[in-house]
Amino acid sequence: MLYIIGLGNPGEKYRNTRHNIAWLIFDELFSDGWNHHKYMNADIKTGHHGLYIKPQTFMNNSGEVISFLKKEVDFDPEHVLVIYDDIDLAFGDIRVSFDRGDGGHNGMKSITNHLGSKKSIRIRIGISRKIDDGRLAKPNVLGNFPPEEQKIIHNELAPKIERIIKSLAEEGRERAMNTYNSK
Repeated sequence: MLYIIGLGNPGEKYRNTRHNIAWLIFDELFSDGWNHHKYMNADIKTGHHGLYIKPQTFMNNSGEVISFLKKEVDFDPEHVLVIYDDIDLAFGDIRVSFDRGDGGHNGMKSITNHLGSKKSIRIRIGISRKIDDGRLAKPNVLGNFPPEEQKIIHNELAPKIERIIKSLAEEGRERAMNTYNSK
């Protein structure tokens, strides 16, 4: 079973921010609502490929859910899949990786610290704008997505993330990385 953790910040103020792209995608995948798990301090939803988790702590403390998950009988850090924003990728670019560093992302740093291991699967979703010369214009991660990018999240990115999760669950991480990291 995969433990699929989407990183974000709780509260209406942060709902449509770039930092919350994983939550926006999760809400698109599960439009019928979430259940709150008070001991994990997270909103959860059981899906086809595992347990989807939205930690209800702020980004820098996202790893606190790991303390609860470690008590599960079948828990293995290699079954943890973390989905989050990446300011070093262009908006909509997606990278799947395993056993990597946190890349300076505080939420991922918290997850790694609580796991005591880098051996988790990551799906990083780009949130920066590519400018004409190919460089990235790095936005404020707490800024909101404009309506045209929100449409792309709902119509293109959410279905693609769902396909990646399915591939990870059914075909394994090597196959998923080979398929979805190619240009």
